[in-house]
Amino acid sequence: MRYDRPMRTLKLLPFLTLPLLACGTKSVGLGRGDASDARLYADLYTWQCAHEDTGGGAGEQWEGVYAYNITLEYAPDGLVDRDMPDTGCTDSLDLFPQDSGASGHDLPSTPGWSNSETYAGSFVHENTGFYSGSAFTSSHSCTYPEDVLADGTSVTNADVFSGARSPAPGTVSSVIDGTDGANDGLQYGEEVDVSWEASGWDESWVQIRRETGGELVQGLTCKTTDTTSFTIDDSIWSQLSDAIEVDVTNIYVGFGKHDSTIASDGEEIQTWTREMHTAVIQD
Repeated sequence: MRYDRPMRTLKLLPFLTLPLLACGTKSVGLGRGDASDARLYADLYTWQCAHEDTGGGAGEQWEGVYAYNITLEYAPDGLVDRDMPDTGCTDSLDLFPQDSGASGHDLPSTPGWSNSETYAGSFVHENTGFYSGSAFTSSHSCTYPEDVLADGTSVTNADVFSGARSPAPGTVSSVIDGTDGANDGLQYGEEVDVSWEASGWDESWVQIRRETGGELVQGLTCKTTDTTSFTIDDSIWSQLSDAIEVDVTNIYVGFGKHDSTIASDGEEIQTWTREMHTAVIQD
């Protein structure tokens, strides 16, 4: 439009009002995009248990369960990325959520979880879009993992996600964490060899966790999928800082198996079963 002389009046053209009319007749539904909308973690924490053979034999050792935690995140089209790196290590990966991130959205009611009549309960609504549940909270145990995880953990009373179930777990026969049963954790710079026997999992990792008061201060997560051993040496310690003071440095050796389910309204929930061997347990 050319302005050859000053305009004395301003007339709104009809086409300028059309976008406003279109916006008023259209709404965007939660979780209708391509990204995942919810995530279920069924996490089993294990430690080494042993049974002495009173007859003088070698006895038995196995991975016993001392904690079983379940979390549910709901963040339509906005789940926090918790994928492992393709290779190597990262110091920025949060494997154990405490909230559902900026896109968190509450479900219509507080959901529940269940494996069996023995292991079932209601989630606690921790904050917007984030729910947690647990078992074995009063004492550690040496229960066999397969007796706890069974065929996976399902969610109940979770709106369109009700019935979604984490996959049946793989097996972890043994984990040698290189700490020789020490209860004071790793020393910074100490070289440690970690090895394991496991099968039926989609991925594995080793996480070095530097903690104070039970809270993570500094961590490094290294992908170990398709291997059976890992060495914590100078190349690993150099990615951490010895200037940070901590109470204890722990090791997690983790295994994960995942799936996803599309709900009736098109929303997607990621489902994970994970087993984490812990070298040091602080009571």
